[in-house]
Amino acid sequence: MSGKRGRWMSGDTMVGPYRILRLVNRGGQGSVYLGYDKRLRRRVAIKIYPLPGERTARKKLVREAQFLASMQSPRIVQIHDLIESTGHLALVMEYVPGCDLEDFLASVRPSLASVLTISVGIAGALTIARQQRIVHGDVKAANVLIGTNGRVKLTDFGIARQPAADALEGSLSALSPEQYMGKPVDQRSDLFALGCLMYRMLGGVQPFVQGGQLDARGLLERDPTPLEQLAAPQMELPEDLVALVGACLL
Repeated sequence: MSGKRGRWMSGDTMVGPYRILRLVNRGGQGSVYLGYDKRLRRRVAIKIYPLPGERTARKKLVREAQFLASMQSPRIVQIHDLIESTGHLALVMEYVPGCDLEDFLASVRPSLASVLTISVGIAGALTIARQQRIVHGDVKAANVLIGTNGRVKLTDFGIARQPAADALEGSLSALSPEQYMGKPVDQRSDLFALGCLMYRMLGGVQPFVQGGQLDARGLLERDPTPLEQLAAPQMELPEDLVALVGACLL
């Protein structure tokens, strides 16, 4: 990873030495672009954040690059470069052609084999994060990338931090009970979010989100509709898998 300051864009098409090809996604934290590195002749993903003037806020954004750089794994999107300007910060990352899990679930009801493959990939990424004592804090479908080769990669550690730190702000679909109550979190919060994802993939609905609203009572009581009542008729759910999802949601 390298840090640079200087000219930001040339003709609104360049970020440092990287050429912007097109917008991929625009989110609350920043926008992601498809870029091209002419020097190494490869496509890259470039996430651009507005850079706050406060020093502590700037450090928070840089933290994502540091976390990603410390985790070398095919299960996690790798970071190639870090570029700062007066008003923006860009993370230049590995480009993963394919789609994210959110788009995937919007188009198909995954088979049991697909659910297991995706879940194992996410669990592998969380294992690497745990070895670095890092909590992702926002393990949601949009942060799980599925490559055209079928490989699964976890991305966006933008709100990650060390365990036992202050409570995190996560997406509703990835919110654990301790996050909701403002308590410190650890790796179990990520496992809870993984359980929510597995429940959604198997049952077709999110366990604690209804109509775009958080079911706080259900979240705290942790008693969602039994998966056996939600699974597709052609899917035979192994008892051990149902028990695993239930254990993640404890």
